Amino acid sequence: MRMPGQRIHLLPETLSNQIAAGEVVERPAAVVKELVENAIDAGAKNIEVDLLEGGRRFVRVKDDGSGMGREDALLSLQRHATSKLRSKEDLFAISSYGFRGEALPSIAAVSRFVLLTAEPGALAGTRVCVDGGELLSAEDAGAPAGTTIEVRDLFWNVPVRRKFLKRPPTEQSYAVEAVTRLALPRRDIGFTVREGERTLFRSPAGATLAARAELALGREVRDALLPFEASVRGLRAFGLAASPAVSASSGRGIWLFVNGRAIRDRQLMHAVLQAYGEVLPHGRYPSALVFLEVHPSEVDVNVHPAKAEVRLADGRAGYEAIRNGIAEVLVRGSYLSDSRSAGEESAGAAEKAAPVQHGEAVAHALRPLAEALPARVAEALARYGSRHLDGQEPHQGGHRHEQHVLVAPAPYFAGLRYLGQLHRTYLVCEGPRGLVLIDQHAAHERMNYQRLRASAAARQTRAQPLLLPIVVSLPAGQVALLGEAGDELARLGFELAEMGGGAVAVQALPASLAGLGQGAVRVLLADLAEEVSQQGRGESLEKLRDALLARAACHASVRAHDQLAPEEAQALLAELDATDYGARCAHGRPVVSEWSLAEVEKRFGRDYESHAHAAPPEAL
Repeated sequence: MRMPGQRIHLLPETLSNQIAAGEVVERPAAVVKELVENAIDAGAKNIEVDLLEGGRRFVRVKDDGSGMGREDALLSLQRHATSKLRSKEDLFAISSYGFRGEALPSIAAVSRFVLLTAEPGALAGTRVCVDGGELLSAEDAGAPAGTTIEVRDLFWNVPVRRKFLKRPPTEQSYAVEAVTRLALPRRDIGFTVREGERTLFRSPAGATLAARAELALGREVRDALLPFEASVRGLRAFGLAASPAVSASSGRGIWLFVNGRAIRDRQLMHAVLQAYGEVLPHGRYPSALVFLEVHPSEVDVNVHPAKAEVRLADGRAGYEAIRNGIAEVLVRGSYLSDSRSAGEESAGAAEKAAPVQHGEAVAHALRPLAEALPARVAEALARYGSRHLDGQEPHQGGHRHEQHVLVAPAPYFAGLRYLGQLHRTYLVCEGPRGLVLIDQHAAHERMNYQRLRASAAARQTRAQPLLLPIVVSLPAGQVALLGEAGDELARLGFELAEMGGGAVAVQALPASLAGLGQGAVRVLLADLAEEVSQQGRGESLEKLRDALLARAACHASVRAHDQLAPEEAQALLAELDATDYGARCAHGRPVVSEWSLAEVEKRFGRDYESHAHAAPPEAL
């Protein structure tokens, strides 16, 4: 009974469970994750996951684990009921995946839920039916040893949450990734994921870590995996790091595990990136499976509602173990097939998007300068204050320079005198005010992006049919994402056909990309899938189209370390004048930087105000 004026009251149990579900059950993939974790904790050796509409309509997880009797089956649907904790001390030495006792009641509160379970040797099993948190029935039923849970119509009674779910292919990709993360550290268990009659993921028990790495990272890593191991203060890091020849446009290829639990951790992620250092091109990320083993008492897994984060008692040891282990195998250089430097190997791994004719690496006028420049010339120039032509100025520690905004009338770029290439990455030019450096990849990317965008806007994108389809293999999640954006990709000139088992046949490409080889096409498709995954459901198709075009433009452009003949460089400069936003690439990086003659002279001690004795007669 509620007293007059009383404002605080207990929530009904059903509403309380629905609120709790918001913390545990974000989408179908979260349902899959929680149920598969329970199956692993139950000692299952085979786990099968079935989906309909990516799990939006139906999820079934079947295992051959220990199962439950009637009493335990009913208790499992009560909040905070668990078989994995007995005392508060157990909370600080957790070795199981689940332990809070929230998953089943939370899932049952927002779905039509059926639990079928039986213990080994039992004469009968138990079927429990729950509808939106309300217990409908609990009865005997025939069942094999183990547990099968069916979840239908997720969020049917919480429509405000249901409307935030993404399209079935996207939800499907999330569910497959959730199982992949659980399968990677548990090679003693067989996992299968199906959508209807189609198998999306299969990893039999006993599969090697390298074989499962292919499922997570793609088949291109098959011959590019480097095993590593290191220990620091009792914490052991081990796993597989991909050669720098295999890179991605984001860090999604870095998978982190602590005591077999998949986690997110910025510090440990940074340790991986730090280990790769400068062997990857700017803007590219490595792929790696990283496992940490630490005593359960030295890690707190109870710091995140979805158990996606942990806290290490000695976080620095984890960082050092990962960084040292990966760096050691990279320093050996065993991934290099010849005597080229690591940077050249990385750049050459992805096939060139647009073939170029080879000319002299550096013009004669530049060669003495190039030989005299120190290895860290970019850092030195930045320290003295480079200026970007669009007015964006890098941070200067200790002093500022005035912004140099480009106000010269067009044509500006065509009027530059081309001198040569610096490290086959920057075009070195003489401008009306001094020294000009142009990032050849960023410049070409901006030009290609504008062309592709103009063609797409005019509906004139030309698809180039391939004489022979290019077949590439991708993780199932990426294939699903490409399928989701199939209509938009088709409008941009891509014709893709899914072949099953992660294989995709590329039947046509935009004309500007028709020269790509198989390796470059695989990297391009992986990048396009990544772009689709980053676009929220509320984003416009136009924004998705522009993001996809920016990725395509990047792959159609000359790369850092590509050698350009003088006439090719001059043509590139001439076309920049006709390009909107020519001072920035499609991803926002600066294309061009300029140093005035006065700045150059000052660096060489030609400061005539303070060194009048060194001035030429005409300067006095």
